[in-house]
Amino acid sequence: MRNLGVGRAGWLWLCLVGLVFWAGCGSEPETQEPEPSQTTGYEFSPPSQQMQVSGLMATIPERKIHATLEPKLPKFQRCFFHGSEDVEFIGGHFRFYFRVNLQGQVEWVYPQESSVGHRGTERCLLDEAKKTRFPEPKGGDVAELAWGFELEPAGDVRAPVVWDAGRVASVVAEQRASVEACGSGSYQVTAYVAPGGSVMAAGAAADSIEAAEAIDCVVDAVKGWTMPDPGSYAAKVSFEL
Repeated sequence: MRNLGVGRAGWLWLCLVGLVFWAGCGSEPETQEPEPSQTTGYEFSPPSQQMQVSGLMATIPERKIHATLEPKLPKFQRCFFHGSEDVEFIGGHFRFYFRVNLQGQVEWVYPQESSVGHRGTERCLLDEAKKTRFPEPKGGDVAELAWGFELEPAGDVRAPVVWDAGRVASVVAEQRASVEACGSGSYQVTAYVAPGGSVMAAGAAADSIEAAEAIDCVVDAVKGWTMPDPGSYAAKVSFEL
């Protein structure tokens, strides 16, 4: 795919679409980072204030979670910008699931949901998320929280044709054995399909931290599949494994 100019304004629209959290204990929020650089061409909206709370773990106040994670947006944006050099119409939603220890450090984080479809970008997001330092949770031993956002390609980038999972159901059924060696777990896979049917990029989310350890294996297997031919332009499809 063509390399996008770094200075293009309005390249992607980034939108935070909510967060769900359970919580644990830590220290001071991470130092505020600068506003998104105009060299990335990103614009983003304020996060949704709609939250759901569940479980008996400790809690972190909503405002502190926002204050901790929103300053990381410029780094998350850069992950997508670099990914667009490989897949110019990259986009979709992404939800992190964190466990935070008593010192506010991230014990682990994995992709609970993703329709990004580009494993390199997903790894970049997770690498940045692991560096997050949360404030002290109250009332328990550890915190678990989910936080996500959604982005779409800019209007001047033609989006791929979107397929429903039924378009690739026969391929998934035939190829399922190729991912069984990766281990047990459930995965939400998103792939970009090039003209001719080859998989040009793929990414995935998992249903647990244990399953997430096998995502690279699952993605590598899917990238070797041959999908239906989308015709003259690329397609994007999400399916369950």
